[in-house]
Amino acid sequence: MNKTRSALIARQHELRTKYIHDPSDAITIKRVRTVQTASTDTVHGTVVPDGFASAVWKYGIDAKVGGLDDLPNPGHLLCAALAACMDSTIRMLAERLGVIIEELEVEIVGDVDVRGCLAMESSVRPGFRELGCNVSCRPANGTDPKTFAMLLDHAERLCVTLDTLRNGVPIVVSTDTIPQPIRSLSSAL
Repeated sequence: MNKTRSALIARQHELRTKYIHDPSDAITIKRVRTVQTASTDTVHGTVVPDGFASAVWKYGIDAKVGGLDDLPNPGHLLCAALAACMDSTIRMLAERLGVIIEELEVEIVGDVDVRGCLAMESSVRPGFRELGCNVSCRPANGTDPKTFAMLLDHAERLCVTLDTLRNGVPIVVSTDTIPQPIRSLSSAL
């Protein structure tokens, strides 16, 4: 077992012990925000995850809703989150179970009827109609088939993003209106 892999198991063991004694410490908060940049326009923007100033995700808008299709769009980012979560879940569980993964690729495919987000048809939702998650995984020769099947079953059950998409989560939308600067009387004349 290499040092990186054994380090993961050691960190998780320490965390599990910690969370048994203080379950509230197991809560993690994720915060991402859009930021105004020189390249921000109607069909382009930038997203930055808090705590990772160097991880800037530029996005564009799908040509089917009037964008330029020159950068990944928010739908790509959602699919990427699911692919990354499933991939990392499989890898971590494989480590815990002692399964060596020779190859792993997770492909997410989804479709959206854009008439919904263009407000053309009230019966058409603006969101994805369906997402497909295809896991192509090859374990090392000699891997016990039952252990490998258990790994994939557990990965599907424990993937955070997959669970969130399947079961939904309450989302509270709030808006803050930023007041325009008050113009002085002399500048108005």
